[in-house]
Amino acid sequence: MSGPVKAYFMAIVKRGTEHEVAEKLRNIDGVTDVLVTYGMWDIIIRIETENLPKLDTIITDMRKINEITQTATLVGA
Repeated sequence: MSGPVKAYFMAIVKRGTEHEVAEKLRNIDGVTDVLVTYGMWDIIIRIETENLPKLDTIITDMRKINEITQTATLVGA
């Protein structure tokens, strides 16, 4: 896949840290939307970036946030 990439990153976070983590995520370059949700996933993030290597960097940075305990990523074509 080359060219622009759109992805959704879903995260489960430590209880009570949802809004704190959402603020951290909003400050990451490439993140276009952050929603605090109810259900299996606590936060859903929309990412738009130039290519897959850049997406990999963004996701790696997000996974370094200590309050995030589990993630899943969906990449659109």
